[in-house]
Amino acid sequence: MKNLFQKLAIMLSVIALIGVVFTLNSCKKSSDTPAPVVIILDGYYVKGAGTAYADFNEKAMMKVARNEVTQADRASLLELYIPVKAGAAGFNIVKVAGSIQTVYGPGTGFTTITVGTTDEPKIPFQRGPLAATATVFTVPKDGMYHVVIDFELMKVVVAPVQWGMIGAATPLGWGSSTALTESAFDLKTMSWSISDLHLLVGQWKFRYSDGWKIELDTVLDVGGGKIGVKINTNFGGAVAALIPGGDNIANADAGIYTVVISKTVGSPYAATLTKTGNIPPIDYSTYQMGIIGNCYLKADNTQANWDENFGTSVPVVTGGTNYTWTYTININAAGEFKFRQGTDWAGKSIGYTDVTMAGPAAGNFVDNGGNFKVDIVGNYTLVLLIDAVAEHYTVTATKN
Repeated sequence: MKNLFQKLAIMLSVIALIGVVFTLNSCKKSSDTPAPVVIILDGYYVKGAGTAYADFNEKAMMKVARNEVTQADRASLLELYIPVKAGAAGFNIVKVAGSIQTVYGPGTGFTTITVGTTDEPKIPFQRGPLAATATVFTVPKDGMYHVVIDFELMKVVVAPVQWGMIGAATPLGWGSSTALTESAFDLKTMSWSISDLHLLVGQWKFRYSDGWKIELDTVLDVGGGKIGVKINTNFGGAVAALIPGGDNIANADAGIYTVVISKTVGSPYAATLTKTGNIPPIDYSTYQMGIIGNCYLKADNTQANWDENFGTSVPVVTGGTNYTWTYTININAAGEFKFRQGTDWAGKSIGYTDVTMAGPAAGNFVDNGGNFKVDIVGNYTLVLLIDAVAEHYTVTATKN
C-alpha cells in the first residue's frame, strides 16, 4: 500500500509540472522571440537619413574604384553612386571592421569647389579631408551623387551627377557635352535620357557634369612612373558594359536615337541606345577639315603638338553626296593625328576607328586610342572621303 501511495504522489507531481510548463508557454509573448541576427560585412558604408539607408545595407557599401591615373583598381579608393536628399539629415560614411564601427564625416578643410581644374566637373562639387566625426555630409540639392573616399589619403569627394554625352558622334563634338534629361528624384533609382538625338558615325562617351575626372591627389607616386589619385567621371567601353574611364564607345550606324542611362543603388549603371530613324544626308560642302596632331611641322616650322591644324580646306564634291579632302603631308615624327573640322573640338572629328583604311600605305598607320598612329615617317598623300548617304568614311594612304 505504501508503494502505491508513493507512485501516486510522483504521478501527481509530474502532471503539475507539465501544467506549469504549458501555462508558461501559452503566456509567452511573440515579442519575446529573439530577433534574427543581422550580419554586417566589413567595409565602408554610406548611411544616413538623407539617403534610402538610415541603417547598414549591403547595397550602400562602397566599392573599389579605378584610379584614373593608371586606369586600374586602387584598393584604398572606394566609390558609391547614391541619391541624396538636400537638407540637414545628410549621411555619414561608416567603417565596419568586425565589432568596431568608425563614423566618418567632413574634416577641417572640406569645402565646395566652384572652379576646378580643366578636366573636373563644371558645376560645384565638394572635396577635402575625411575625419572621424559624427558630423554629417550634406548636399544643397536633391539628386544623384558620386561619393568617393581614399582611406589611405583620408580624402573624400561628394559630386553631383548630371549625365551627358560627348564625342565626335554627338551634336557638339568633343567640345561640349549634350545634356541628358534627369528623371524625377528617387532615393533608390534614377535615370537620364534623350530622344531624337542625331548620332553620327564616330566615337563618344558618357560623362557627368561636364567633367572627365576629379583629383584627390596630384603628388603621390603610384608606381610605373604615374603620379596622383583621380576618380573617373566618365564611362566608356560599350553601351551594354560601361567601364569607368573606358575606351571611347564607337557608333557605326548613323541615325536618330533614344538614349537612356540609369542607376539603381546596389547595381551597376545600365544604358540603352535605340535607333528610331535615319538622318538625311549631311551637306559637308562647307566643312573645313584639317589634320590635327603632333607628327608634322606647323606653319612656323616648329613641331606641332595638337595645337595647329595642317591643310584645313573645303572638300571636292562628286556625285552630290561624296566629299573628298586631299592632303600632301610630311610626317616627320612617329606621332599621332586625327581629322578635325575647324580649329577647335566643337565640330566634327574623325579618328582611326571611324574609318576604313585603303591604299598602298594603309599598313603604315595603326590605332592608338582612336588616334591614327604613324609607324613609318615620310611624305604621304592622304585622301579623306565621306560618303554622306551611307555616312561612311574612307582614308586612302599613299607614301610618296
